[in-house]
Amino acid sequence: MVRHGSASTKVCAEINVTPMADIMLVLLIIFMLTAPLLQSGVTVNLPKARNPLDAHAEDEVTVSLTREGRIYLARTLVSEDELRRILTERFAGEINRTVFVRADSSVSYGRVVQVVNECRKSGVEHIGLMAEKEQQ
Repeated sequence: MVRHGSASTKVCAEINVTPMADIMLVLLIIFMLTAPLLQSGVTVNLPKARNPLDAHAEDEVTVSLTREGRIYLARTLVSEDELRRILTERFAGEINRTVFVRADSSVSYGRVVQVVNECRKSGVEHIGLMAEKEQQ
């Protein structure tokens, strides 16, 4: 016997959050995996500063100096002579020549000055030294 009544056909008005929690966990894992890949250039431990230089332009030229003393132009390992040659070719005919230097905090001041001199020899007019923001 079939009953036709309101008791057997109740509407459930509760929200099922299990699928939403699953999606959020998947998104969290994706962001945790891709966030380190979004960092531009080579990984260096930048010195801390109160008002660091913030450079995130698409056409920026970044020179990174690692703790081992290696020089990277964007993500490419270069020597000092190659750095000068590449920067000279890159800035040929440009008026506003700007390079951002990211040096590891353990690199000696003299080594940073050598890299800055190589940039100056290639005709770079403005050099920005990058740092991380201090935690207050």
